[in-house]
Amino acid sequence: MLNLAMITKENIQNKNVLLRADLDVPIKDGGVENDYRLKALLPTIKFCLQYARKTVIIGHLGRPDGMNRLFSLAPVRESLKGLINQDILFLPSGISTGERWKGESSLALMENLRFDLREEKIDRGFAYELAQGAEVYIYESFANYRNSTSLSQIPEVLPTYTGFRFDEEVSTLKKVLDNPLHPTLLLASGAKQDKLEIINQIATKFDQVLLGGLLGKPEERTQDGLDLNEGTVSLFQSAIAKAKMIVLNGPLGAYEDGTHSQATKTIFQAILDSKAFSVLGGGDTLAAIPSLDFSYASFSFVSTGGGAMLEFLNQGTHPILETLKNVKLR
Repeated sequence: MLNLAMITKENIQNKNVLLRADLDVPIKDGGVENDYRLKALLPTIKFCLQYARKTVIIGHLGRPDGMNRLFSLAPVRESLKGLINQDILFLPSGISTGERWKGESSLALMENLRFDLREEKIDRGFAYELAQGAEVYIYESFANYRNSTSLSQIPEVLPTYTGFRFDEEVSTLKKVLDNPLHPTLLLASGAKQDKLEIINQIATKFDQVLLGGLLGKPEERTQDGLDLNEGTVSLFQSAIAKAKMIVLNGPLGAYEDGTHSQATKTIFQAILDSKAFSVLGGGDTLAAIPSLDFSYASFSFVSTGGGAMLEFLNQGTHPILETLKNVKLR
């Protein structure tokens, strides 16, 4: 089905584009530790650079309660500059809206949206401020499922389209929901109760569901409780070998300590050996894949979302799509 919000050359030709990007990446020692989400933005950014007059990127990092330099997007700017091999004008918070579109630079990045508390307060006035001077809005932040000014308000004041990666996320997860390859298998891990609740809600959409981490039973884990035991790993391997479509959300143990990575590593390899259509997601999963010497490209699809991926599997849609639908109905 044609995505009515799909970005095209005609949508942005010689226009000022406001691009809502997923910039919530891990920062360590002042630099971006994992740039997978940033690399996922590149097709849309490069498309804008090719056809738009100017592009201003907006997004957030972490959950600061107002201005906090620990959550500055300056490291993200440096990482993006290297990825596109081009300078990016950095716009601090509070800059005059008109200044965003001045100068020779074709690409700019605004400081963390969440430095302004109005982003989370769903503020129409803030939406107008962000939209001033822009002619088109592109939403390229699948992982942002939580309502905010940039999600629900800006699309009501600017013509809005979804980015290339966003569309790929939706089409892939729609395939899982609408055209499953049976048997389907959901592997989920974590520690939060709300995650277990949503897994229970989507469990009926899979032929089999297996839980790891603190979501699984104590007797399925190693004696210290930080990894799956050998018997449980064998059970997981058997289920993976039979599955034709696999969704994994979260590492199966505390892989990051260097001692409890065996289950996660074995399960990753089992998924690759199975030749099943595989969809992996979650921030910890994004970190675990390269940490355990696997490649993102080896799996069928690695989502930029974790909770957002599960929410989409539960709801069958994304809030921005519902916002755009409501805008078109008015």
